[in-house]
Amino acid sequence: MGIIDETVKRQDIGNMKDLITPDVLKQHGIVSFAAAEMDFKTAPSVMESISAIVQRGIYGFTIPTREYYDAVIWWHREMRDWAIQKEWIVPTLGTIYSVAEAIRMTSHEGESIIVQTPVYYRYEQAARRQNRKTVHNRLKIVNGRYEMDFADLEEKMADPNNKLLILCNAHNPIGRVWTRQELQEVARISRKYEKLVLSDEIFGEMVFTGQSATPYASIPEGQDYAITVTSLGKAFNFTGVNHAHAIIPNERLRARFEMQKYADHYGSVGPFEYAAVLGAYSEAGRQWFEAVRDYIGGNAEYTAQFLRSRLPQTHLFATEGTSVCWVDWSFLGLQGQALHDFFLHEALFAVETGEVYGEGCGSMTRINLSSPRKQVQDALERVYAAIEKKGFAHEAV
Repeated sequence: MGIIDETVKRQDIGNMKDLITPDVLKQHGIVSFAAAEMDFKTAPSVMESISAIVQRGIYGFTIPTREYYDAVIWWHREMRDWAIQKEWIVPTLGTIYSVAEAIRMTSHEGESIIVQTPVYYRYEQAARRQNRKTVHNRLKIVNGRYEMDFADLEEKMADPNNKLLILCNAHNPIGRVWTRQELQEVARISRKYEKLVLSDEIFGEMVFTGQSATPYASIPEGQDYAITVTSLGKAFNFTGVNHAHAIIPNERLRARFEMQKYADHYGSVGPFEYAAVLGAYSEAGRQWFEAVRDYIGGNAEYTAQFLRSRLPQTHLFATEGTSVCWVDWSFLGLQGQALHDFFLHEALFAVETGEVYGEGCGSMTRINLSSPRKQVQDALERVYAAIEKKGFAHEAV
């Protein structure tokens, strides 16, 4: 698929990834692996749908139609095996916007949310910006794989000061796809203590090796306190567009969420977002996404094989889902900024180091996998050469 092997041009449009990419990488035509954003264009069906709206020349208030809702319902049925109802679908201004809505809806200043670290840091940022606190239900590593600490989670949900749990599935940055059994246990605890669970499923479709990310709000035990948020963000490289869907089966909870949404002056679906949804959630969009997902999955397999064979001292956590992988480089003896600088200056390899995702993760990095295969291959070769020069490449595991 040629469009995947062609790196998108980011310059001169205010693109964040371009602006934070070090100049030395740009000079060499090398992409940054620091942001979970695709380095290729979105689906042609999306571009064509948006272009048609642009050419029509009318950009007024836009209200979801039956066609719009049908597209959202179709996508979740086909891609998530989830039969949702029109009434459950609440358009919002994005995933983190939805997190912020849930925080305002359930808590007061000084109260807390629960996150499962290591995890995407913008959940905690959303709480901090609203003068809420964050408590950490730290994931534990068992036999080289992250698992939930349910005893600790129950203790934190029992605390009346902790008002909601932000779940992430597939989990960014560790790449776990939570099993149905794990989600059922979360739902049991949520129901017991009547605590809201908002599940960020922006990576819900991006799963590999026969995995399936069960939508949290489809778990009957937890539906009275469940919000699942999905979007075009990761599946269609649309993170710069403020749009998502909060899917809320419980009528009372949905009414509360919508009341908060309109209190915060939500207007309408933008005309370009409306068009994008119809272009993405279509048969053509599905075919494009599945090809991209498989390509990114191939990058994940290539990275795993490379590290196993060439740098077995690393520990790569299995990438069950997301478009990133999580690697522990403890054997290098470098942490945080020192690890970042070593990769950047010695290997021209820009990545995010793990301390921003949780305590004790300074020796880890999150690596974007949604880049052309040649860029991934060349980057890993540069990393290997830099580590070999440092004298670690041939050490035993």
